[in-house]
Amino acid sequence: MVTYTPSRVAESSAVVFREHNRGTTVKDLSLSHLSVEVGHFYMEDLENGEEPILAQFERVRPWLEAAKASAISGGSKPRVSTCYLIDDYFQSWSDAPDIMEKLLRLSNQAGVTIDYVARESACARRKDGFVVAELLATRLLEEPEPDQDTGGRPPTITSGWLSNGRPTREATILNAMEAHTWEAPLEYGKRNHSIYVDVELWRDGAEPGADREDILNQRQYSCPFLAAVWQLVRLGLLRKDGVPALEVTNFDGEWKTEWSQFPDIVRVNPNAAPFYAYQSLSIMPQNFLPIETAVRNIVDHFVFQEDVMARVDSRAQQEGIVVPDVISQRMSHHFLPGEK
Repeated sequence: MVTYTPSRVAESSAVVFREHNRGTTVKDLSLSHLSVEVGHFYMEDLENGEEPILAQFERVRPWLEAAKASAISGGSKPRVSTCYLIDDYFQSWSDAPDIMEKLLRLSNQAGVTIDYVARESACARRKDGFVVAELLATRLLEEPEPDQDTGGRPPTITSGWLSNGRPTREATILNAMEAHTWEAPLEYGKRNHSIYVDVELWRDGAEPGADREDILNQRQYSCPFLAAVWQLVRLGLLRKDGVPALEVTNFDGEWKTEWSQFPDIVRVNPNAAPFYAYQSLSIMPQNFLPIETAVRNIVDHFVFQEDVMARVDSRAQQEGIVVPDVISQRMSHHFLPGEK
């Protein structure tokens, strides 16, 4: 039987959810000290002119260099890998080879080497009989409400929404003469004042009463939810039967025409440091700030596997590296200033 126990760590007010069971054998991974995501474009951006793409990579370069210089390595030479996530889930164009050629050529021109390329749709697709995104969906645990639960809001697994607190409440008015009452939203882990976040994780298109297979086939995951999957994959913490949910494949020298034919994650730099890492940094435009705020809320409710976390933390300890207990604190972001 699997049980989940919330606890709080001294360095943060965030709740850490731990799973008390032992699963299958956990694969040991080679880990970089830092995984750096070097920008992000929507698919239509990659389809259009080259100047905005080049300009963004040029703004990324100094922050990438700073990240490499400051990477914590426990005394050895820092291992830093770079990655890029292709936005092929909500929009997918057929000219994949042209887009990949443009992306890698312009990043190199700007002095930003991309080591790994992954597809956003790989975070959602069905693989070997399971849906990768559901590895996260089934391991989300909502914080219990401090007061008694009114039952007015369905659970996350049913609603597809996840919050960090209690939403706004309005009393039912039965008589026109009664005063209207309103209760403000509440962040459960607030410090002085609440910052309430409510995130849509997915939207189901299946008819009411459909079986789970039909529901999953028609489920559309949100951008923050897939980004949370992506972050946990980069940290080596999202596993299926002990192995990473998404695996790395070496580039075979030829890009397929259709994105669906691509491997999960492609190593395009044969000299790259390992893809999976103890900590992650994402460098992206400022308009992604709301999405990444939602991502952190999702990750804060992820029930990690004890044996997976123990294996990663044990390797870190052997290298003299201290990693935070709170997973979201292993993630950092830099939001680029606006374009000139």
